[in-house]
Amino acid sequence: MILVKNVYLSYTKEYYTLNNINLEVNKGEKVVLFGEKESGKSSLIRVIAGLEKPTKGNVYLDNTDISKVDFKNGLSLGYIGSTGVFLNNKSLKKNLEYVLKIRKEQKEVITSRVANALIKYNMENIADTKVKNLGRFEKLKLSIARLSLRKVDLFLIDDIFENLTKKETEELIYYINELINFENVTSIIAVSDKKIAEKLGGRQVKIKFGSIE
Repeated sequence: MILVKNVYLSYTKEYYTLNNINLEVNKGEKVVLFGEKESGKSSLIRVIAGLEKPTKGNVYLDNTDISKVDFKNGLSLGYIGSTGVFLNNKSLKKNLEYVLKIRKEQKEVITSRVANALIKYNMENIADTKVKNLGRFEKLKLSIARLSLRKVDLFLIDDIFENLTKKETEELIYYINELINFENVTSIIAVSDKKIAEKLGGRQVKIKFGSIE
């Protein structure tokens, strides 16, 4: 369970980006945060991910303060932002293999699971392309595919749908929903478009001017 309790976030003395946010997300629940740009939804995602420290208030993950959560050995976080972190000089395929290699999977398992991921996410034709030469849409698919290869306890997806075509948006919605619904994993997704929020499903929470409406 995620509990956001009386959270404020300020980058300056004059203005709160987040203003007394209270939110509870149950285990296995999908919550979609939606609001206009600069509404505070991305800041809230970053606070929950431990990437920003609240100015006031607390965030708890399974009754443990976020500052004490071990994301490496305790809770497995699946985070997708608008820009991902990749092995940019390696191929798309090598990036997928890396996820399993660091988990010491056997070579045969790696080969099989990566091949299936390439087919599932329709990336066979770009498998040998270096990540630095991929477009934004392909990188987002790669981010989702990487998460599909490991166990994830919490998905946090931060407003990734900007500047995509309608077809690309529909495809990403499908992949995200399939991954989250199949695993029944707790997830929080930030979007700017109400229609996208509706297609993602789950509980919708509107954020405006740094507060939950």
